[in-house]
Amino acid sequence: AVLLGKALHNDLQPAALALRPALRQTLEVGEDYGALGSLVSGSGPTVAFVARDEEHSLDLAVSLTASGVCRTVRRAVGPVPGARVIG
Repeated sequence: AVLLGKALHNDLQPAALALRPALRQTLEVGEDYGALGSLVSGSGPTVAFVARDEEHSLDLAVSLTASGVCRTVRRAVGPVPGARVIG
């Protein structure tokens, strides 16, 4: 999970952050609560985080909700159908 978190990258993220600066705060809250990686999905407004394990993902979801930086939090516990790591 650590390597996956470090490998996350989205070429559209700088543009999404320029258009929606509030996304930066969401990313920062996730990082503050120990997300192993994060990225803006597509051109926004969705943000994805990688957690250490299922318990950490629940803690992260609660923290994001409590902080008020996002409206909705959805958790996906792997293996997630359709998710692929491309080398």
